[in-house]
Amino acid sequence: MTQVAHEDEKATSGAADTIVRDIMRGLYEGRYVSGQRLAEPDLIARYEVSRSTVREAIKRLAAQGVVETRHYHGARIMTVSEEEARNILLIAELLVGLAARQAAGKIGEGTARNDLRDALEAVTRASSGIDRFEVILARNRFHRTLARIAGSRVLETTLGNLHVHLVRNKLVMTPEQRAASYARIAEAIFDGDADAAETHAKAHVRAMIERLGPS
Repeated sequence: MTQVAHEDEKATSGAADTIVRDIMRGLYEGRYVSGQRLAEPDLIARYEVSRSTVREAIKRLAAQGVVETRHYHGARIMTVSEEEARNILLIAELLVGLAARQAAGKIGEGTARNDLRDALEAVTRASSGIDRFEVILARNRFHRTLARIAGSRVLETTLGNLHVHLVRNKLVMTPEQRAASYARIAEAIFDGDADAAETHAKAHVRAMIERLGPS
C-alpha cells in the first residue's frame, strides 16, 4: 500500500468515526429515530464526505446493531420495542453488577485503582456539565473500565454492544444523584467489597428499568 493510499484510508476511517458518533448522539437527541431511513445521498451531503465513507459508517453501525440494511432498501435505524429495551436493561443490570463484583476482587492489581479513579472523575465531571450525551459516553467508559479491571474481554465487549442500545434511554437521575450513585459503586470497589459493589451497580441500572414502568 502506498503512503497516499494509506493516508486516504485513515482519512476515510476518521470521517466514518465522526458520522457514527454523530448518529449515536442524534439517537439520544432525537435527530435520528427508530425506523428512520439513512439515504446515502443525504448523508453524503450532510457530512460532506464520499460515498465510500458513508458506506463504511453504515457498515460499522450495522455491525453494532444500530442500523439494519436490506438489499434495494438501503439502511434504516433499527427499531427497538419497549419489551426489547427492557430486556436490554435487564441484561445490563446483571452484567454491570458482575463487572463491579469482579472488579472489587481485582482492584489491587496493576493500575486498577488509578484507572477506576480516572473513570469516576470523568463521569462526575460530565455529570456536572450541560452536554448530556457526554454523560452517556463517560458512563460507558466507567462500565468498560470495570470490565477491564475484572479482566474479562468478553464482558467488556458485551457491555460495549449493550451500550449502543442504552444510548436510546434518556438519563433519569439528577446530576447529583448520578454522581453519588457512581461514587457508591466506586467506593465499594475500592474497599474490595464485592457484595456492595454488585448491589450498588445493579441499583444504578435498575433506575432506568423502573423508568420504563411496569412490564
